[in-house]
Amino acid sequence: MNSTQIRDFVNRTNVLIEKKELKNAFDSIGNITEELHNWKITDKLNELKNNYKYMLHYLIEGSDDPEQEKIYNKLIRDTYKLTIDAAEAALINESSELFYEKMRISSVRSPLSLDEYSDEIKKKVDTRSLLSLFEEGDEKNSRTKNNEKEHERFVSEMFYSIFSSPRANKDNIDAYYRFLHDDIIPVNDKNMFISALMLNIMQRFDAEKILFLLECCAHNNMHISMRAIISLTPILQQYHSRWHLYPELISRMELLSDESYFSRRLLIAIIQLIQSRETEKITKKLTEEILPEMMKLSPIIGKKIKMDEWMGETGMDEKNPEWQKILDDAGISDKLEEFSNLQLEGADVFHSTFANLKSYPFFNEMSNWFLPFSLDQSQLQGFISKDADNKGVINSITNASFICNSDKYSFCFSIMMMPEEYRTMMSSQLGAESEQMKSLQDEEMVINPHKEEEAVCKQYVQDLYRFYKVYPRKNDFIDIFAFPINFHDITAIATIVSTPKHLEKIALYYFEKNHLIEALSAYEMLSKVDAAKSEVWEKIGYCKQQLANIDGAIQAYLRAELIESSNTWVLRRIAQCYRLLKQPNDALLYYKKLERLHPEDLNVQLNIGHCYLELKEYDKALENYFKVEWIDETNTRVWRSIAWCSFVAHKLDVSQRYYQKILQNNPTSHDFLNAGHVELALGNMKDAMGYYTETIRKIKNIKSFKALLRGDFKELELSGVDLKIIPALLDKIEYEL
Repeated sequence: MNSTQIRDFVNRTNVLIEKKELKNAFDSIGNITEELHNWKITDKLNELKNNYKYMLHYLIEGSDDPEQEKIYNKLIRDTYKLTIDAAEAALINESSELFYEKMRISSVRSPLSLDEYSDEIKKKVDTRSLLSLFEEGDEKNSRTKNNEKEHERFVSEMFYSIFSSPRANKDNIDAYYRFLHDDIIPVNDKNMFISALMLNIMQRFDAEKILFLLECCAHNNMHISMRAIISLTPILQQYHSRWHLYPELISRMELLSDESYFSRRLLIAIIQLIQSRETEKITKKLTEEILPEMMKLSPIIGKKIKMDEWMGETGMDEKNPEWQKILDDAGISDKLEEFSNLQLEGADVFHSTFANLKSYPFFNEMSNWFLPFSLDQSQLQGFISKDADNKGVINSITNASFICNSDKYSFCFSIMMMPEEYRTMMSSQLGAESEQMKSLQDEEMVINPHKEEEAVCKQYVQDLYRFYKVYPRKNDFIDIFAFPINFHDITAIATIVSTPKHLEKIALYYFEKNHLIEALSAYEMLSKVDAAKSEVWEKIGYCKQQLANIDGAIQAYLRAELIESSNTWVLRRIAQCYRLLKQPNDALLYYKKLERLHPEDLNVQLNIGHCYLELKEYDKALENYFKVEWIDETNTRVWRSIAWCSFVAHKLDVSQRYYQKILQNNPTSHDFLNAGHVELALGNMKDAMGYYTETIRKIKNIKSFKALLRGDFKELELSGVDLKIIPALLDKIEYEL
């Protein structure tokens, strides 16, 4: 079996287990064990089969066993475990994926234990402290760089060791705790450990490791806690269907859920993960709309903007209004404003820029994609050591909360490749901006004390996005950004996300980002705990309407109307939905309500006319249409309504007059078609042919024209047209085309 077939086996078997079809799951595992010739897996499978048969026997015999549910749940857990064990046994020698590659390396060359890595890392930390006391100079720089290289090597090896590690036993978990709570080990190294642990759990479910990760979520260091919570979230998404099988995980999560910091940070992580789904749209808009337009403007701006306006000492802050006019005329101002607003919301607006800067050798090492940004990084030492020259750039990068760690490294490597004069110029420009940025961030912290949590979360989620979307071997991993957006539906965190305040925030993000199926589900959950809120029912109605569930939309809008009977938006939506359902009487009732609230609203008057038209009450329809025309003589929409209504009401002279007006004001293909109908009904065959010919020229397809014509046969016949002449008329038109 190849890797794809084995993946299919895992997915197929997991579905059977989720459906509790254990016999079929055993059969599925049995099929693969026949090819493996692995006696351990075969023995375990036989053991599970026998245990299940015994359990079924006692169940059918009616034995009352209080432990039966525990036994059954353990069987399910063990079947999940055996499924992945069988898959790994098949893949370990066949798969080229990085996980199995590292496993093979570990089996040949045993890595250090975590305690040994911990000792080596602490030695390097001690050496760093000692070197900081040395006098500045080449020797210090050289020894510092070598020490950092060794430190990074041990952290990277530790990362791969955890990433490819087998299931954890008690000794492993004890070592994890020692590593986590060792005050000498840098926070950044602990963060790398957490990232490796997440990748390992995503490859293979391990309850003991997840339990440890939950403890990391409770760490008193915000950076460690935040990274652990973000790492936990996709794990919950991937394994949500088996969470109920592990009471120890449920109990620990319940305790965490009582902590306000955990709820707050989890919500921040969820919102940022929802936001990340917009990245591809933003990248597409930037690369296909904004940047091409800016490139087109480049010559224009060059002609319009003089260099002395940029470089002159006086009036540096005064902007030439011509610049804005150029942007406005090109339609770019609105797009740039939208882009700016997205950045303020926390959207990943730099992905398209930095995705092209991941070809540096630094990014060949998988572990480096998860590195928190640090000026101690050995590959930056040549750049950092020139502190006086590069201070502006260094401060800007360090203080830039809107740039993720991975992109900061890309930025530094790009600057290092610049000629010295450009680097110096950039440093001087960024120096002042860095101080302003730092000042703004300090002010934001006063307004929002949790701003740092949000910044740390945003940076790490963007780091993850870079890894899963840009890393050359990204296909070796399950893309967490392709998971369903089902955060509101994850049982493990239900006590947190189901509170009205949190659920409303999640639902709003779904809604604003146009994830309507998820928004609908979340708002329906919210309606069960906050049924008296009109906005909830309005959004349920809107989602259902956009998803083409018009009946459901009406029911939701009617609930909203009960709460706010004079809500114009709701009344308008109800009326629209009734029209979509071809229920003009009901639609008319609501348009009349709107008329009482807004008697001068021309759109309401038009729609009242449309309802009468659909009810075939043509005189009343025309009365409303003429009322609109009297108020707004230039309203071409009402001309079309008057013209068509007059035609079906057999007032052909009125219809003819209005179509003549319409044809002089940017007519459409339908206008020519309908004008042709009127002339045909009046017996003006030649004029009808002329209008029909013009219709064909506009739609450029005679088959489409014939289909449109057939669609109006009923109205033509009621207007006295003998349909028998149509084939001859069409032939004549085709001859003259």
